[in-house]
Amino acid sequence: MKKLAPLLLLLTLSISARAQSFDLTNGRVPVASLDGLWRFHTGDNPAWADPNFDDSQWPLLRSDEDWAQQGYEGYSGLAWYRFQVTAYSGPDYVSLLLPTIRTCYEVYADGQLIGTYGKMPPSHVGYNGGGPQVYKLQPGSHSARKIEIALRVWHFPGWAGYVGGGINSGGALIGDASEIENRISAIRAQRLWADSADEILALLETLAGLGSLALFLLRRKEQEYLWFGLVMLFNPVGNWIALSMTTHTWSLQWRDVLAGATHLFAWLAVPIFYLHILRPKRTWLFYFALASILSALLFGLAYTFSGFTRNIWALNLTLFLLGLPATYWIVKVILAKAKDGSPDARLLLAPQLLYSTLFLVSNAAAVSYQIGWQHSFFGEILLTDTPFPIRLDQVADALFPLAVFAILVLRFTRTRSEEERYAGEVQAARNVQQYLIPEQLPNTPGLTIESEYRPAKEVGGDFFQVLPSETNGSVLIIVGDVAGHGMEAGMLATLIVGAIRTAAAFTTDPARILSLLNDRMQGRGLATCLALRIERDGSAALANAGHLPPYLNGRELAIEGALPLGAIPGTEFPVLNFKLTETDTLMLMTDGVAEAQDAEGRLFGFDRIAEMLHKGIAAAALASAAQAFGQEDDITVLTVARMSAIAR
Repeated sequence: MKKLAPLLLLLTLSISARAQSFDLTNGRVPVASLDGLWRFHTGDNPAWADPNFDDSQWPLLRSDEDWAQQGYEGYSGLAWYRFQVTAYSGPDYVSLLLPTIRTCYEVYADGQLIGTYGKMPPSHVGYNGGGPQVYKLQPGSHSARKIEIALRVWHFPGWAGYVGGGINSGGALIGDASEIENRISAIRAQRLWADSADEILALLETLAGLGSLALFLLRRKEQEYLWFGLVMLFNPVGNWIALSMTTHTWSLQWRDVLAGATHLFAWLAVPIFYLHILRPKRTWLFYFALASILSALLFGLAYTFSGFTRNIWALNLTLFLLGLPATYWIVKVILAKAKDGSPDARLLLAPQLLYSTLFLVSNAAAVSYQIGWQHSFFGEILLTDTPFPIRLDQVADALFPLAVFAILVLRFTRTRSEEERYAGEVQAARNVQQYLIPEQLPNTPGLTIESEYRPAKEVGGDFFQVLPSETNGSVLIIVGDVAGHGMEAGMLATLIVGAIRTAAAFTTDPARILSLLNDRMQGRGLATCLALRIERDGSAALANAGHLPPYLNGRELAIEGALPLGAIPGTEFPVLNFKLTETDTLMLMTDGVAEAQDAEGRLFGFDRIAEMLHKGIAAAALASAAQAFGQEDDITVLTVARMSAIAR
């Protein structure tokens, strides 16, 4: 029972108690709308800020429409608005929220200047951005009081022909400062949401631009990545400026310079991007298109800084006409390449045609609107307003990087397939080359032969052969170096090795073998070569075709120079006859040893080779030393030592 007592008490109270009462007559938000009729007068007079000035003869204009819609079309310069508010008793601070007013203005409360937007005459500078602005009134008493508000407005002459001055929409408020701050925050949030399509597009374009520049740094030869990255980075600058205008104001002059110049830089990069990705011929029309865009850039900058503020339609018409050659060239190239079957052109066709069509339609509409030929279409086509506004030009801007992304995916797929095919071909070439350039040397009675073969790439251009004779006991040794690197040099080296083996079946004469190889090499490339035949008694004959002389017991043999194989048909190659005595060592090498280069650009060099040979270094050690120093070319080293009679 003791536990039930609290429960019974709570039940009794809940039955007898009443719900809380909410009184709508109290706690109302202390904010009032200023939409209605305001006094208006063109011209300028400092006395019009005086709260005691009699403005009863001034006409009344609606505060939710600009003055062009109310009988003052085309008017620019200075004008005044006046209205009176009654501040209720209560708040210590009262704030005034004014919607967008074109173009600059000053706010007076009871004759006192309480705020300025932009720079007024005589040093007037047009400002744009920021949206609605808030101005705090001076603290007053806690009793009701009347406040005379006066607005001195200056309208930018360049806009007067097609955009009215003064208030251009309703929404002016006055009330408690904290509540006004809440309202302005809500307005800015709503503006950000309305501009979210531009914000998302700007972010995607910026990321695409940075990614493309990163690809260019990895693949410097593919300059289309550079120019696409510049297009993507320049293009969204206008959107980023528009985003910053939510909370900041911009000078019209500098806004136009920055947004216009970056837009034209993006336009300049577009045809260069198409030049690199589709590789059309560079005709006069291409250079004319670039010159037109550069002219548009210079003309726009000169117009902006000249201080000329009227007839902006003439500026926009000029820029439109100067943009036509680039538009025509791009469409012409992309249609021709798509017709030829280019997959890249076909992916870019739809976005570019849409963008070019919008360029023509929107600019023609904007200029005709500014001139006054029509008043219904300014050039923007809205596709949907939910969940946020999306325009057709934003769709075109989004489709372009998506098409380029699709091209990159296809390129990666093609490149991957080509790399796999190339890897298979390289492996096959290496297998053939390893078969023709043996890792295990044949038995050579009376001689000890060691070899080191280290290609600079997957497939090398050096070659060597050791071919002992079964009939007379002599040994034919051939060492050479094909001009160039990589697969092509490796295939040519394989061809030479096959020719060597064929020639050795008919003759072992070094000079004759080089002549046969020289004939076979005509029109195929160049190669240096040494052909050496060593008899059983140590007698040796050495023929040279532009190759490095061998070293005998650490000393370079003096042999006459000659042209490489494949240079001139019918070339006669010099022959040096000498004899290897017991324990003599002969070292043959390619120029990859001497041409090894360190990080500071110093060569391994012949002096270092001579010094190492003087110490009696082996073939593997010399090759390793050159490779560690900084290999630049294929390295081949052979040592041939004649054994003593006891060792045999």
